[in-house]
Amino acid sequence: EFSRLQIFLPKRILSMEIGRAPRVNGGFFQNYAGQRVCVVGQVLNQDGNTATIQCSDNNQVNVQMTPGSNYGSTFVEVVGIANADGSLGMREERFCDMGDNFDMGNYESFVQLANGKYGQLFAQ
Repeated sequence: EFSRLQIFLPKRILSMEIGRAPRVNGGFFQNYAGQRVCVVGQVLNQDGNTATIQCSDNNQVNVQMTPGSNYGSTFVEVVGIANADGSLGMREERFCDMGDNFDMGNYESFVQLANGKYGQLFAQ
């Protein structure tokens, strides 16, 4: 059991160091200008240190990738700081490949509930 804790502990520490991030789609970016957010989307392109992902509401977000990042799947989760001006862009702090088969419709439903009817459950 102890060896399992050692394996999982670094990810848990990384998560705590970066902090919490509300799950949003492109439509919520203005509400979180300059703040940490979490977006799941389909990678439309990536070129050097920039990428464009399509969010669950079909808005496209421009991501300033961390040097060395390389999205390796069709869908990714990106945590980072939303542009301070409320535009559809963010600076990546970390990312997680989500595979090549992700139900964006279900995720959009979740984002709407987490930012609406059940928002108090996800409040910071």
